[in-house]
Amino acid sequence: MNFISKSEYVYRSIRGAILNGVIKPGNFLNQAELAEQLQVSRMPIRDAINMLAREGLVRIILHKGAKVIHFSPKDIQEIYAIRKILEGYAIREATPHIKKDLISRLEEINHSINKHAQKGDVDAMIKENERFHLFLYEPCQNQRLVELIQNLWSSYPKRIFWEIKGRAEQVVNQHKEVLAAVRARNPEKAEKLIQANLVLSPKALERMASAFGG
Repeated sequence: MNFISKSEYVYRSIRGAILNGVIKPGNFLNQAELAEQLQVSRMPIRDAINMLAREGLVRIILHKGAKVIHFSPKDIQEIYAIRKILEGYAIREATPHIKKDLISRLEEINHSINKHAQKGDVDAMIKENERFHLFLYEPCQNQRLVELIQNLWSSYPKRIFWEIKGRAEQVVNQHKEVLAAVRARNPEKAEKLIQANLVLSPKALERMASAFGG
C-alpha cells in the first residue's frame, strides 16, 4: 500500500470532485465544508487549493476564495492559438543558443516522461513535460517571453489531455523530432514542429468540453 500525505489525499479528493462534476465549474470552494467532509484541518485544504490553482483547475480571487474554472472548447482553442505563436517564436530564438549538454539534459527528461508513462504516473509526466519545455525555451534570451509561456501553462487543466490513450507516447516522439531539429541547428523546422504539436485534436477538445461543461 502506497502512503500519501494528508495534503495529497485532500488534493486528490477535491480534484476528483471537480473532474467528476460533483463540484461544478463556477462554484467557490468552501474551506470549512471541505475540511469537515474530509475530516482534516484547514491547512491541507489550503495546500490542496494552491496545488489546484497551479494546475489551473481553480482561480484564487482576492477576498472571495478559490473558484472552479469553467472551460469551453473555444477557451482552450484560444489558449493554444496563443501558445503556438509564443512557443514557436521561443524555440526559433532559442535554437541557435542551445548547447550539446542541454540537448543531453532534454533527452534525459524526455526519457523520464516515457518511464512515467509506462507506470501510468500522469502527474509526473505533466511535471517533466513542463520542465522539458522550460529548459528548451530558456536559451531564447527573453525572460518575459518565457514567463508569458509559463503563465499560459498554469491557466488551464492539462491532466485530461495526458489521460487520452497514446498521448504520452505521441508527446515523447514529438520531443525527439524537435530535438533533432535543434541538434541540426534548424530553427525554422523546430518552430514548425512545436506549432504542429500545439494543434488540438477533436478528441482532446471533446474530452475537455465534457469534463468542464463547455
